[in-house]
Amino acid sequence: TGIEGVLSSAATPAGLSSLHARQYVSLFGGTGKPAYLHICEGATRMEDGRKDESTGKLISYLVSDFVKG
Repeated sequence: TGIEGVLSSAATPAGLSSLHARQYVSLFGGTGKPAYLHICEGATRMEDGRKDESTGKLISYLVSDFVKG
């Protein structure tokens, strides 16, 4: 399951909301003992012309939330 509405080759209308994903990585980063955070992919532009400039911003938020957690 991915994050809903994020542009990628496996984009999905169903999945975690961006807010829930951020809360999850923050919680896990602070309470678990993670070795790393794996973010598989995200795109700002697809070959078919779709664009979403907010993908990079969401990825940076996820990393920041994980580190702060």
